[in-house]
Amino acid sequence: MYGLDEAQRRRLPPLLGRRTRSMHDFLRQQAVDGVQPWATLWAEGHGDAWRSDAEYIEERERLWADALLS
Repeated sequence: MYGLDEAQRRRLPPLLGRRTRSMHDFLRQQAVDGVQPWATLWAEGHGDAWRSDAEYIEERERLWADALLS
């Protein structure tokens, strides 16, 4: 499935959530530190979008894992 072996399919859903959450955290920290262009992106709401995406992925992680392994 998708060219991934079973072990890779098991690791994919939690990896997606962690990666998306880390982007949110990165943007937040760069905004706190005043680093551009990240601070502007944070002020424009990109952090909210990454947080929302992370929550969406995390809430569906089990569903996606089941689908990838069935």
